[in-house]
Amino acid sequence: MIFEHKFYVYTSDVNTDLRVTNKTILGWMEDVGALHSDAAGCGTANLEETRLSWVIIQWKVKIYRRMRYGETITVKTWVPGTKRLYTFREYAFYDEAGELVAACSSKWVLTDLDKGMIHVPQWILDQYGMHTETVFEEGMNMDRIKEPEHFSQEYECTVPCTWIDVNGHMNNLYYLDVAYQALPIDLYMKNSFDEFEILYKRECKMFDRLHCYYDFDGTYHIVSIKNAEDGKLHAVVRFPAESLVPSGEE
Repeated sequence: MIFEHKFYVYTSDVNTDLRVTNKTILGWMEDVGALHSDAAGCGTANLEETRLSWVIIQWKVKIYRRMRYGETITVKTWVPGTKRLYTFREYAFYDEAGELVAACSSKWVLTDLDKGMIHVPQWILDQYGMHTETVFEEGMNMDRIKEPEHFSQEYECTVPCTWIDVNGHMNNLYYLDVAYQALPIDLYMKNSFDEFEILYKRECKMFDRLHCYYDFDGTYHIVSIKNAEDGKLHAVVRFPAESLVPSGEE
């Protein structure tokens, strides 16, 4: 089953160029995926009954045209399949002319709040209905993102209480904000990041101190986000250098 939802682009969704931010795009995907899961009986609306919750593992996002203030965007999502404990979810963004303007592949795990990660029950797969098309050629074979072996810049911050979501952890949208802060300021200010990937390894909690490390390996600008106390990895965010677009340009 392909599920779809329309989003109007408000002022809170755009940057100084009146173009949709990457954080907005992640938020739309989080919302439309949650609505799809609610409709299938395994979402946030059903949490008390099922004790099941979806946890994001990885995003891979490509933006073909930066959406603008005042547009109405249709976001379609579906589940193409599963692999071991992972469930994959695809997203396609369309403008009012029906043109594809952005796409995303993502990887999730289903957790039982009492038992931890579990295989997805057949009844959930039946409710979703498999639609095997994928938005990228590699299909469900998402790259394994590695943290940089060296780094040229560091950044440190503390997780504030306002970043905590319904699961009691730092919401997945804020990992991108943290990564931006770790980038060289000229790189951040002069570019629109029309392609990016985020790999989540371990949740951040309120008042965790985060230590971020940035490096450019010739292909990717990479930021690893680690716990400042124990050094364990929370997430890796990377931006392909070839996809960088000067801010304000399509």
